[in-house]
Amino acid sequence: MSIEERKSGNTYRRRIGIVLATLAVLGVVFVLGTVTYLAWLHRVASALVTSAYEIRTKADADHEIAAWGKRFGKDFWQESDHPGGDHNYDAVFANVTLARLHVVQPTGVTVGITVRDGQLWAVFVSEQTGWYPVASVAVQEWFDATIPKRVHVLGHRRPYATWVEFPVSIPEEQRRRAFAFNTKCLVSQRICKNEEEILPGISQLQSATPE
Repeated sequence: MSIEERKSGNTYRRRIGIVLATLAVLGVVFVLGTVTYLAWLHRVASALVTSAYEIRTKADADHEIAAWGKRFGKDFWQESDHPGGDHNYDAVFANVTLARLHVVQPTGVTVGITVRDGQLWAVFVSEQTGWYPVASVAVQEWFDATIPKRVHVLGHRRPYATWVEFPVSIPEEQRRRAFAFNTKCLVSQRICKNEEEILPGISQLQSATPE
């Protein structure tokens, strides 16, 4: 083998080594970036559900709407008017980008706030998994004093859609359990496929009137 051939071989191997090293660095950066983004997704989704749980008055609702709007911009909340004078603020937080890359299973969290005649009327939280979907759980908290003091569960034990509704006056333990959504579904490679995986403890929510 001539000197020129050896030099050419060495140059080729160096180039291959540089390419492989670059690919390895890019792979590490992608993994670290994905892990960081997943942690952020989980943290923000959990904070969004917590903010809905902490709303007890119209002033609370105004504070949360302003705080999230300041954090993510004025388009974070989608406002709409409905018959009867309802004005809704709805926010959707989902893992669409990573789900399309097949890193996680498609999951979204929705929070809605309804104001009627200038008063807080309802708070809504839902979590949905799958594109079509596979399963979903929705929670509606009413701020109407005329609604019976009990938790009502619809579609219980059905895999696709479960609805939980109750007034703000129920015991705090039941209220806390109703908002205990499993936001880890947004960062899981295994899809949350039923109500218990989305809202652990939902089976303990009772439709009977509390003592």
